[in-house]
This record gives sequence, structure tokens and C-alpha cells, in this order.
Amino acid sequence: MKWNNTPAHEILSETQASRELRLIGISYERLPLIKYEDAALAALREEGIETKAGSVVRITRDSKSAGSGFRYYRKIIL
Repeated sequence: MKWNNTPAHEILSETQASRELRLIGISYERLPLIKYEDAALAALREEGIETKAGSVVRITRDSKSAGSGFRYYRKIIL
């Protein structure tokens, strides 16, 4: 099933993840987690995008309080 309101999920390369985490001041070890079985990650796999454990996911959504393009990050676990 495809959800219409699912925010954009992107898998970051190690370089991208390192740069963006440094900019927001959080370490890789302190990232919140997202399960490999998450529906949004399953949709990425269906599109042919690899979602391996340990990768960093950037989630972009619009927020009434934070405005458009609000980003947050998760680390994939099994």
C-alpha cells in the first residue's frame, strides 16, 4: 500500500551523512533508529534503492511549526 502523506526518505552516502551530521552537531552513534522493516524503507527497496543496516536516512517533511523542508535523520537497524 502506498501512503500519500509519507515524507521523503533518502539514503545518504557516508560522506553526505558525515557532513550533514557534523553541521547539525550530532554524532552517528547518537542518531535515533529506524527499523529495516519500516514501510518507507521497504518502498525505497521496491524502487531499487539499497537500504542496508547502518546507513543514515534523511527524512524531509513540511511542518506547521518548523516550516517547509524540515530534515531529520535516522540510522537503519535490523
